[in-house]
Amino acid sequence: MKRKTIYMGTTKIDAQTTAGEIVSELVKAGATSINTDYVHGAISGLRWVMPVNGTAALFDMPVRVEPVLKLIGDKDQAVRVAWRQLLRWVQAQNAMIETGMVEAAEVYFAYHIPAGHDQGLFELAMKNQFEFRALPAAAAKQ
Repeated sequence: MKRKTIYMGTTKIDAQTTAGEIVSELVKAGATSINTDYVHGAISGLRWVMPVNGTAALFDMPVRVEPVLKLIGDKDQAVRVAWRQLLRWVQAQNAMIETGMVEAAEVYFAYHIPAGHDQGLFELAMKNQFEFRALPAAAAKQ
């Protein structure tokens, strides 16, 4: 059976190196503090603080290796590919930030961890079936 071709599927660059490149990109986007998360000694994600409207906002960006592993079947390669794909996504977001097309908080919004929570906005939305009870009611159309 022919294996599916995956973007960045042949990378040989290790996750730690790629994470360092992502850190540089996040600093370019305005991050003022960055932490690296590990699970069982393996890098698993990045957390950073970035000012949004003058307030320090926390963001948490995991790398999701399992979907890649299901496609390619090699754990070490799946880790390298997942991190490399994440880097390319961050670079694309930063290209739009640099041109003024978007704000940094806009593209990283799903990864924002609101005060008093331990999950990002996307995870909270999924848990609540995309019901946003804290949002103001929609204005009636005239």
